[in-house]
Amino acid sequence: MSLSLQVVRGVVLSSTLITAIAFNLSLAVAERPKPPDTGTPSGNTTPGTTRPETACPETAKPLTAIFANQGQDFTVAEYPTFLFYIPYTPQQISEIEFLILNETQTKTIYHSSIKLSDRPGIIKLKLPPETLNSLQVNNTYHWRFNLDCQPDNTIAPDLVLKGWIRRIATNAQLEKELNLAQDREYLVYQNHSIWYDAIAHLAELHFTNLNNSQLTQAWHDTLKSIKLDWVIAEPLVDSESELVKL
Repeated sequence: MSLSLQVVRGVVLSSTLITAIAFNLSLAVAERPKPPDTGTPSGNTTPGTTRPETACPETAKPLTAIFANQGQDFTVAEYPTFLFYIPYTPQQISEIEFLILNETQTKTIYHSSIKLSDRPGIIKLKLPPETLNSLQVNNTYHWRFNLDCQPDNTIAPDLVLKGWIRRIATNAQLEKELNLAQDREYLVYQNHSIWYDAIAHLAELHFTNLNNSQLTQAWHDTLKSIKLDWVIAEPLVDSESELVKL
């Protein structure tokens, strides 16, 4: 075999080997798992479907979870606050329960039974400050809000709301902005996509200062921005929570 032919064959083999290696590398890159998403999955602010046999009466406005549901549903609170609009009277409800589970939904972090005290409206649920219920930094949690209108023999609740919450760490810049906010912390939280805390803080200010037109406008604008216009004018009402032993 001539030297020139050997050289040509060597070049062809080297080229083929390089191509094969490159192809295998491209497969490895394609098959590599994507980095974990640090946002939150989508939930549902209103019940997606209702069981045909449900005993819940028709209402002008739906059962509603008041959260942004924008993939950035964050909190910096160890024991955050959740808000829900309930369109039913206490007499129309047989059971409400609120649960928080870990990200894989294999462990219950918090479970409570809720009773509406008076009339339809917005209720506020704040996690009690107990270690068992605390949300850990950089962890994502799944929550469920189940409502039954009348007792029945089925396991499934009449209406279900679902969502996600992720606790993120605070930092020096955020703390600085909050200290300078002067009772406008909700704006700082909004700017940092910390939506659970933004809504909870604004609700606290709004409902304790109902004659403050600036806060009323802020409440209106915030709920409109997250497409929950129908609960803007609803009142805050009392409710009672009873912890269910895990």
